[in-house]
Amino acid sequence: MTQTTEPPNNSQQLIDTPTVVKEPPSEQKPPQEKPKLGLPLPHSPVLILVMMALLGGVGYGVYRLFFYHPEPKGMFLSGRIESYNTDISAKIGGRVAEVDVEEGDGVKPGQLLVRIDDAELQAQLRGAIAQVKSKQNQLQRYRQQLPVLGAQLQQDNLTTQQAKEESQGKVVEAENNLTAARFQLIQAQANLKLALIKQGRTRTLFAQGVVSAQQRDEDDSTVEVDRASVATAQQQVKAAQGTLTQARSNLRNTPIRAAAALGVERQIDQARTDITTAQEDVRNAEANQAQIQANLNYLVIKSPLAGNVITKTVEPGEVVAAGAPLLTLVNLNRLYLRGFIPEAEIGKVRLGQQGLVYLDSFPHQPLPATVTRVDPKASFTPKNIYFKKDRVTQVFGVELTLKDPQGLAKPGMPADGRVLIPDM
Repeated sequence: MTQTTEPPNNSQQLIDTPTVVKEPPSEQKPPQEKPKLGLPLPHSPVLILVMMALLGGVGYGVYRLFFYHPEPKGMFLSGRIESYNTDISAKIGGRVAEVDVEEGDGVKPGQLLVRIDDAELQAQLRGAIAQVKSKQNQLQRYRQQLPVLGAQLQQDNLTTQQAKEESQGKVVEAENNLTAARFQLIQAQANLKLALIKQGRTRTLFAQGVVSAQQRDEDDSTVEVDRASVATAQQQVKAAQGTLTQARSNLRNTPIRAAAALGVERQIDQARTDITTAQEDVRNAEANQAQIQANLNYLVIKSPLAGNVITKTVEPGEVVAAGAPLLTLVNLNRLYLRGFIPEAEIGKVRLGQQGLVYLDSFPHQPLPATVTRVDPKASFTPKNIYFKKDRVTQVFGVELTLKDPQGLAKPGMPADGRVLIPDM
């Protein structure tokens, strides 16, 4: 504290005024040293606030320029990364001979996964091949028989036609011979009649002594000759009639000869039926062979896609049944996020809309996705809904399929998604 001396009385003050001096305490600083302390104390907080505001503005500008990434607008959902798994099964049962992959291995399309022992089917295949060859040889024999029967049928038809024409010619010839024989008979009978008339006249004249006995004998001889000629002509007519009858009989026997050709035709029909049956047998044998070959192919199980082995349930030496699962593959390039959106907002979601998927391990590296499924029915719905507030418990499942997982997403990972709504 500053101490001051007591002022003197008036009389003394007039005398001693020039000599009185107020001495400040030793610890009081002279007034001329105060400007060394800086600005006055009442203005320092304002300056600090101004400087803090300036620094904050600069920092916010740097953040907005270099570090700020605004979240896109859209519909938010959470869930897990899921995959489309493919179970590899054995279509044909048997003993496992070889397993070429392990869990976690990557596989390519067509790569060998499992091979089942094929000794039994190989034996069946050899038998099927022999059966096919046998049926083919039988078919070949039937086919070779067909042209032989065709040639025989043609020959029989020609023979029948020739016989028919020959019989017709013989009938005509026999008819002509019969006509000629009848004409000769008529002529011989006419000569005999004339000879008898002449004989009668000669005998009358001989009795009268007009002609000689020689003339009578000659006329008698002529009658005998003519009678013999008539008898001969009659025999010739009968012979001609017999020949004609035989020729006509042969002509009627032509269909009998045609029966041989008919029998050959039946043999040809049977041969064609045998060929058809043999062809069917060959097709059946080939189908059996193809089936066995297909079963052999089923014993060699190859990967149908590019992916990774996530489970292996079989080892060499085990006997597996048909349809038993052996391996499970997952295509890591076909992953999706399945989450749920409240019923009040599901109307804004459409198939094909774009979206983003955020992984917990890479929160600042969203993966592009597309809405590929919206469940047609709500989930977690109460049995009875009487109040509007209860309807928020209804949610719809939504799937966001990743366009390119980039090797970051794995099945089972928790993740968040956002469906981008253009008008939000």
